Amino acid sequence: MEFTLTLVRHGESEANVRHMLSGWMDVDLTERGRAELEEMRDSVDYPESEAYFSSPLRRCIDTCHILFPFADPVISDAYKEINFRSLEGWVLSSKAEIDAYFSSWVEDEPYLDEETISDTAVRGKKAILETVEKCEKEGKSSATIVMHSGIMRSSLIALFGMDRREFLRLSVPNGLGYVMTFSGLVPVSYREICRKK
Repeated sequence: MEFTLTLVRHGESEANVRHMLSGWMDVDLTERGRAELEEMRDSVDYPESEAYFSSPLRRCIDTCHILFPFADPVISDAYKEINFRSLEGWVLSSKAEIDAYFSSWVEDEPYLDEETISDTAVRGKKAILETVEKCEKEGKSSATIVMHSGIMRSSLIALFGMDRREFLRLSVPNGLGYVMTFSGLVPVSYREICRKK
């Protein structure tokens, strides 16, 4: 049976604006982020799903309620962002500095004690496969998970056997993400979520 899994990144958060490594910190969406999500509800082709899931962090739960107001998402810690541990709340000076940090991180060279890309990828892949398996056992053929950019990209790398440096290429703007198809528990393909033309 073919299964469709949609991964959606949360809307713009206060941490995104401040170039902060928020990871497991609970930060709010910005007002602009909320407004963008409300606009995206009508301008983006989000596939319909039979089940909804979310990271427990407010930026994801609020995103889910804005984009899918009819949904009652299952909340799970498994969908949380990269755990930056000692670096939680670290503010970088610019997007260029963020890019430099992640260029080092994808080499599996943590700056301090943060979760590595290998650990994040294994955790994300496990969470996604368990979600697909749970849904299929319940007779469902589709689901949506609202999560974070880092865990989403790491999961795609693990599921599709990509080089970890692809983390830097994969684009996940706020409110968008990827649609994956599975045959049983085998990932077959993925595509970006796009706005309606």
